Amino acid sequence: MANLFVCGDTHGLVYDTRKLNGRRFLKQKKLTKEDVVVILGDFGWVWYPFGTNAQQEYYLDWFAQKPYTLAVIPGNHDNYDLIETLPTTRRWGASVYALERQKGTIYFLRRGEAYRIGSRRILAIGGALSVDKAERTPHESWWPRELLSEEEKIRTMKNIKRHAGRFDYILTHTAPVSVIDRLSRKHDIDEAKRRDPVVHFLEEVKNRCAFHAWHFGHFHIDDAIDDTFFAHYRNAPVPL
Repeated sequence: MANLFVCGDTHGLVYDTRKLNGRRFLKQKKLTKEDVVVILGDFGWVWYPFGTNAQQEYYLDWFAQKPYTLAVIPGNHDNYDLIETLPTTRRWGASVYALERQKGTIYFLRRGEAYRIGSRRILAIGGALSVDKAERTPHESWWPRELLSEEEKIRTMKNIKRHAGRFDYILTHTAPVSVIDRLSRKHDIDEAKRRDPVVHFLEEVKNRCAFHAWHFGHFHIDDAIDDTFFAHYRNAPVPL
């Protein structure tokens, strides 16, 4: 059975990416391309036009040649203008964007799709509101597609209905608003993140689904909210 791991944002930064190196993520030595590591948003290594930034090209190849397969849930700090020009294919039972490199392929999971990785049924929902978008440049450091479209919301609800609301894991970038409220009791969370329309949609998803666990990034926190909701940031990938 394929192994499945999740980890938090990498932001296109070496410091945030090192959790995936061989010293931090020791288990990768025994993995194969059948095994999957999912980054829970803000990958950041698809930021500049392909072929224009040497460091980005290096890390895309670095990820592609890993012994495992990398899958990304795009967050709010990802270049949708580039991601959504990638060819689509089917992987793990649903549509993905595929970034082909010489030594492998990096996959981007689409919002509201239901995937089966090994025996695990996964609902993936990327996106979030950038609370700092006023300080960013549209289509250079901020992309309007960070928020879910109506089509993506409809796709999500159709997949929830198709699977009777039952999933092993829900993987997202941000979290349902009620979970953010609980996070705020222990951590300093920007109130603007609570006003994100995505988090209110995720609350509806939460109320319609039964699942083993929900994993998300975005908040730059490593914490278990309870035995169901888990925030990821700097720690090495954790197995599901």
